[in-house]
Amino acid sequence: MTNLTRQEMEELLLEHEVAELEYNVDRTMATLTPNPHFELCFMGLAVDGWDAVREMYTRMLIKGGEERNLQADARVVMIENNHIVREAVISFNDDNGKRVTGLYSVVVEFDPETKKIKGERMYGDLTYGRFMSRIVGEDITNVPGVTRISESLPVIDVHDAFAAAAARGIEINNPYVKA
Repeated sequence: MTNLTRQEMEELLLEHEVAELEYNVDRTMATLTPNPHFELCFMGLAVDGWDAVREMYTRMLIKGGEERNLQADARVVMIENNHIVREAVISFNDDNGKRVTGLYSVVVEFDPETKKIKGERMYGDLTYGRFMSRIVGEDITNVPGVTRISESLPVIDVHDAFAAAAARGIEINNPYVKA
C-alpha cells in the first residue's frame, strides 16, 4: 500500500475545507471517494455511502456553517499511513445568537489510489457535540446508510494492555481478568 505525502493530504484537506467554508455541498462531495464512511462519535452514528454522507453534509454545512457561522482554529497533531489527526477550537452562534466555543477532533482517512478522502471520525466536547447533534438532527437515523456505531463494534472483555504488559513481564492485578 502506498502512502500519500503530508503535502498531498494537506492539499486535499484544504480543498475539502474551502468547499465546506463556501457551503458548497457538491464541491465538498467531490473531494470524497465514491463510498465514504463517516463516524459522528458525539452522536454514536456511522454514516455510510454517497447519499447518506451527502445528506449529513447538507445539514452540517447549511445549518451548522452558513446559519451558525461556524469557524475553527485547527492544528495537525498526527500524520501516519494516509491519516491526519487534527484538533480544533471551534466557535459558532448558539440558538440565542451568542458566540460559543467548543473543542473538536477529527481523524481523516485518505485513499492513496483515488487521492480522495475515504472518511472522517469526528469527536467533540459537550458544547460542540450537542450543537452538531442538533444541527445534524436525530432524524438522520432515518436516512439509509446511517447506523449506530455500537452495532458494529466488538465487545472487549480483556484490555489490550494485559498482553502488552505480559510481553514485558509485568503482571496487572485486576479482579475482572484472571491470568
